[in-house]
Amino acid sequence: MNVQFSWPASMDETLRKGIIALYNDAIEQTTVIGYTSRLSEEEGEAIIGDLDASLSKGEVSLFTGMADGEMVVMALLHASKMPNCRHVANLSKGIIRSDHQRSGLARQAFAAIAEFCEAQGHELVTLDVRENSKAHHVWNSMGFREYGRLADYARVDGISHAGVFMCQPTKDLKARMVHGGDDAARSFMPKEEFREKLRTELEARITMTHPVVKKILNGTPNWELLRYMTLQGYQLTKHFLEYIETLYHHCPPGIHKKRLLMNMYEEETGRFSKTDNHVVLMQNFIKAIGINDDQRDSALPLPSTKALIDYRMNLVRNRATFHMGAAAVMIASEGQNLETAAGEARHDLLPRIYNLTPENLQFFSVHQKEDVGHVAEGISLVADICDTSRMQEQALDAVRKTCDLFYGMYEGVAEVFA
Repeated sequence: MNVQFSWPASMDETLRKGIIALYNDAIEQTTVIGYTSRLSEEEGEAIIGDLDASLSKGEVSLFTGMADGEMVVMALLHASKMPNCRHVANLSKGIIRSDHQRSGLARQAFAAIAEFCEAQGHELVTLDVRENSKAHHVWNSMGFREYGRLADYARVDGISHAGVFMCQPTKDLKARMVHGGDDAARSFMPKEEFREKLRTELEARITMTHPVVKKILNGTPNWELLRYMTLQGYQLTKHFLEYIETLYHHCPPGIHKKRLLMNMYEEETGRFSKTDNHVVLMQNFIKAIGINDDQRDSALPLPSTKALIDYRMNLVRNRATFHMGAAAVMIASEGQNLETAAGEARHDLLPRIYNLTPENLQFFSVHQKEDVGHVAEGISLVADICDTSRMQEQALDAVRKTCDLFYGMYEGVAEVFA
């Protein structure tokens, strides 16, 4: 493909028309560009006017790619003039015309952007994107990694969406785009090696080491903290069956789909464990620690708790990220119940500290036992479904991210009790 890249310092009529056309093409494909319908004449003029003014002041660099006289790619690069911050450049409004996507143009464009940043002394490239959008997965595949997030990043049709802030050193971006970098060198792991890697990632992120968890289980009853933490945990429990149901819906026919069906059946009925519906088991524990039904039902998730809920829900609902959703739910999430503190499981520590009965703690004892098998099934599923090195890396990232979000949930609770 013959695309001519450039960094124009001023606007002309071709650029004006090309930018508006790219915006409208993107708006027709997605809402992540910031608009829900094609630009009006006034909106288009405002965008071009603001951009023209910023270009004339040197506040932004405009990247364009032209093919057959038409603009097919654009991006904006913002960098501070302050000496202490010039090493960072922020990328925004990266748009590739829909008929030129999946053509290798993105890699060519990012190679040109990386070389420009290198020449300008920008050593770190940052960007932000709506979580779990197509663009989010593209940036992730290009080596950008999350360094922060905003829960209420964008609102579309009254629904709030989280945003992810990502970064990548310029030299790494150039290596990936120009020379293939570690993506080209990364080899596909044999299944057994990949299984071990998944388990290692899980076990490397033990969230029960968080100080707020230790505070609950340190031998001295802390009823207020226990109740607050439990209500946050209940927010997760309420959604777990939907995660499994959605994974079942997307799972290819075979043994893994049958295992998900059995998992759903146990979650809904408790028949295999000879107990009860798992949400009911959690409700029994909530009642045992002195929380009534009204208090339980009126509790809301903290932003950090909601981030964990939404991250997993977005992954499982998207068929394209089934492998990541399975890793997040069946490995990282189910694996949380396998952890111990001071060599003991929660259902062994809680009765001694809080004078609770085994019946009160069935939610924990059942999951401590069953989730050994569920994690093994999850590892087997993910190892079978990931048939490229990129999918393997994405699944590992999902395990890491989910465990980190569990830790973040505990951080949120700790901040309340600071």
